[in-house]
Amino acid sequence: MNQVIIEKHMYSVWSETDREKRRAAIDEVYAENCLIYDPLFQEPFQGHSRLMDLIDNVQNQFPESVFRIESYDIHHQAVRLHWSYGKPEESPTVTGVDFMLFEGDKIQTMYIYIDQLS
Repeated sequence: MNQVIIEKHMYSVWSETDREKRRAAIDEVYAENCLIYDPLFQEPFQGHSRLMDLIDNVQNQFPESVFRIESYDIHHQAVRLHWSYGKPEESPTVTGVDFMLFEGDKIQTMYIYIDQLS
């Protein structure tokens, strides 16, 4: 786990609008049977295809928006990443935290916390 993987998670996966590029990045960054817990959904998203569905949903709700890394810290095989989301050059419309558990160099489990919805 390193800074490159964290940046790919945020920029090459969650902010990428080209589905082919995003899928390749997901394969590189996330474990095949990853679990993603989003507070807006009852059930977790499991696996690469379901993660693609979740990201498509977010991008369709907020067109032209991108994620930004505000800060992060690494603790053994876990990362707490503070992020913001919104249109470039504008104040963010959403802020939150991703808490990620790694298995090797890939994200196995992620909990999404949303702090603010504008």
